[in-house]
Amino acid sequence: MNILIDYHSRTPIYEQIKKEIKLAISRGELKADDQLPSLRQLSSQLSININTLKRALSELESEGVTYSIAGKGIFVSDNTSARNFCKDIFDEISNCVKSAKAMGAKKEEITELIENIYKGDVKGD
Repeated sequence: MNILIDYHSRTPIYEQIKKEIKLAISRGELKADDQLPSLRQLSSQLSININTLKRALSELESEGVTYSIAGKGIFVSDNTSARNFCKDIFDEISNCVKSAKAMGAKKEEITELIENIYKGDVKGD
């Protein structure tokens, strides 16, 4: 599992962590009952405060995406909400494209934007 953090984004780091973990689940990189790296490992790997990680993982647990076992660690739950995360993203994209179309954006402009995003030529936030 590779968590990418944009330290310059306006999106809080804990939200980015949650999103990255949900994406890893939806892509099948993390499966039900897989153990996540320890807080210390993730904190060191991402160079972020352990309290930021605790917040992200606590929220994931309250959403039913993960569960914890005392003394053992944090695991991916068998909840389908994270697996449907990409569907939620596609719904957001669909709504954005519909709004752009309603505002007069041309299909070619939208297609070019998507291609540039895939190339990494467009910055988010």
